[in-house]
Amino acid sequence: MDPGGAVVQEFIVNVTEDIVSRYAVDGIHIDDYFYPYSDGTEFPDAATYAAYQEQGGHLNKSDWRRSNVNTLIQSMYTRIHAVRPKIKFGISPFGIWKSGVPAGISGLSSYDELYCDSRMWLEEGLVDYMTPQLYWQIDPPAQSYPVLLNWWLQQSAKGRHVYAGNAAYKMAQGTVQWNANEIVRQINITRSMQDRLALGNVFFSTKEIMRNTKGIQSELAILYKKKAIIPKMKWL
Repeated sequence: MDPGGAVVQEFIVNVTEDIVSRYAVDGIHIDDYFYPYSDGTEFPDAATYAAYQEQGGHLNKSDWRRSNVNTLIQSMYTRIHAVRPKIKFGISPFGIWKSGVPAGISGLSSYDELYCDSRMWLEEGLVDYMTPQLYWQIDPPAQSYPVLLNWWLQQSAKGRHVYAGNAAYKMAQGTVQWNANEIVRQINITRSMQDRLALGNVFFSTKEIMRNTKGIQSELAILYKKKAIIPKMKWL
């Protein structure tokens, strides 16, 4: 689907609104719902962009694409909260907003390649929580888990929660498979920042936890001795 099409945006928002109207869901979570990761070909939205220009649009194509996603996110947030004011809305974007931000970080730039201005959503309070996909180890400087988590926390100007995304799948996949202690250390780092609204961890995926890969269940049993209290969102 082309995010630049008004009919596409309206369809997505209508479906989301229907879900929260008819079902007692606790929240709506958006995972990678932006322009697709590139496969080397141009995304087929030339006609939609041309129509935008014919109507007097002046943004360049990259800014226009980001604007399309921003409009969709804002519309979803507004419409679902009009139906259910207490419902929670969150997004899990790629963990690097821009390559080089913060200093020393490098990798895919979601702002430039996915047209995803995720920092703005957090700054402007267009989400109730953000779950950046921090799928890297603690130590590599180019994609350091604590450095990136610290940066995301600094962007929460309106006090929105940050629940870090953790790569449990990397205990079983990749050229260098993680041991369970990497996940344990990441959880403890997150908890050390809870006074700055790092209020939880989200694991992708639970498959490796259910399989007890690398003995992770025993490690988590130590960390999670009691049921978690859902963090209160005072603005809802």
